Amino acid sequence: MNRNLFFVKEHIEGIDELDFMNESLVGFNIKLTRPVRYYRVASVDLLRPDMISSQFYGNERFWWIICYVNKINSVKDELVSSMVLKIPDLLDIYDFYKSKRKR
Repeated sequence: MNRNLFFVKEHIEGIDELDFMNESLVGFNIKLTRPVRYYRVASVDLLRPDMISSQFYGNERFWWIICYVNKINSVKDELVSSMVLKIPDLLDIYDFYKSKRKR
């Protein structure tokens, strides 16, 4: 799932561009209707939310969803050792994707 699919596409001077200034994800909550798992961040996970995603989902592309659910805006500053992350169920991620994608 490409996170760019959540941004609005604008046609500017003959070119289709994604509007990254549009805050299209602000205010959206991923409904966690299925049981969540929890994960304690280890030192090897710092700066690597993609590896956490890979461990739980078998694919690194959901790293940004894990950060979004846990309100982590800066992996460098906010993903710290020993913090506990909520890991949403993959079906909740797909439900969110289907309901919020822009294009």
